[in-house]
Amino acid sequence: MYPDDPTPYTQEALLKRYEEEGWVLKVLMTEEAEKKHKEALAERVKYEPVPIPSGHTEEQLWRIFNAIVDSIPEGAELIMDVSHGFRSQPILALAAVQFLQVVKGVRVHRILYGFYEPTKPEGNFFDLTNFLRLMEWTQATRDLLEHGEGLRLRKLLREIHSHSYQEEGPKAKKLASVGEALDKVEDALDLLRVAEALSSAQELLKHLEAASEDVAQLPRSMPLGLLLGRMRERYRPLAAKDPFSPEGLRAQGEMLHLLLQTKRYAQAITLARELLVTLVCVRQNWDPLEERGVAEAWLNAKVKVRKKKDSTAEDSQALRLISLWEKTADLRNDVAHAAMRENPAGARKLAQSVEDVCNQVRALLEEKTTLPGMRQE
Repeated sequence: MYPDDPTPYTQEALLKRYEEEGWVLKVLMTEEAEKKHKEALAERVKYEPVPIPSGHTEEQLWRIFNAIVDSIPEGAELIMDVSHGFRSQPILALAAVQFLQVVKGVRVHRILYGFYEPTKPEGNFFDLTNFLRLMEWTQATRDLLEHGEGLRLRKLLREIHSHSYQEEGPKAKKLASVGEALDKVEDALDLLRVAEALSSAQELLKHLEAASEDVAQLPRSMPLGLLLGRMRERYRPLAAKDPFSPEGLRAQGEMLHLLLQTKRYAQAITLARELLVTLVCVRQNWDPLEERGVAEAWLNAKVKVRKKKDSTAEDSQALRLISLWEKTADLRNDVAHAAMRENPAGARKLAQSVEDVCNQVRALLEEKTTLPGMRQE
């Protein structure tokens, strides 16, 4: 790395590269490595040894992990050299880095691997930092898919976009736009802006298609293409123009499914209630926006009649609507009033009841083509 002042130690080479910036060198050392290199390395560079076992047992592996974590102070910026790790040590180091980022707020500046070819006069370093970023992308995408939490993914997309303009080569043009479009969809889902969620999903799909061109020409970001593909799978079923068309009702059913998947039960039961009102409007040929109050009054009246006598005059689908309306209204009230009423359901039981009722509403939606007055596209 420094032809005029060569060194056999990657640790010394790295410290020379970064010493003006005030970095502190810590070196993990097994007993064997300490006997062989401790004094020789100390003659060349100032460092702090961190004793670790050889890692021949699971208990020793955990001791190595804990030694790494304990040696890094809170909020530190970290450059990790994994050149001399052997067996499982590099994997442990990577696991420790991820743990440190969360638990101690550590910021990873670089993860480096030094290599030397005997036929060449000097060694060099591979920068492995982007493979850690790939793990972050993966976890961020999982957060989105499983929990509906897209904040970290949106932040990473913007970072990749910005980073491409700090280096030579192709520039990202649409990755930041994906993050912005994702914001709109998830905000609309959280706040139950139905029409906005469906139209924003359409917009996001367009940005994802354009972003695939960015990913294809940015080698370090190519794996992100697979993750963007998962996002397309997630949001494609939500894309629709008219919420009250057959396509729009299907999209709302998928929206309901997504809210359940991500355990947003309060939003799910609220949407289920509104879908029942929409179905009555469609069935009765009422305007699904202007005459929602009429539909609610119709449902409430039918509930009262059903309690007084058997409503054999109603068809089976109308009876299911009425029954689900009664269940949905009760569950939605339990959620909306924060259990501030007599005999509120426990959280686990309430969540299960919401799932059951919402799935019944989705099943009813799938039969919507039998409802008279359905608007066709």
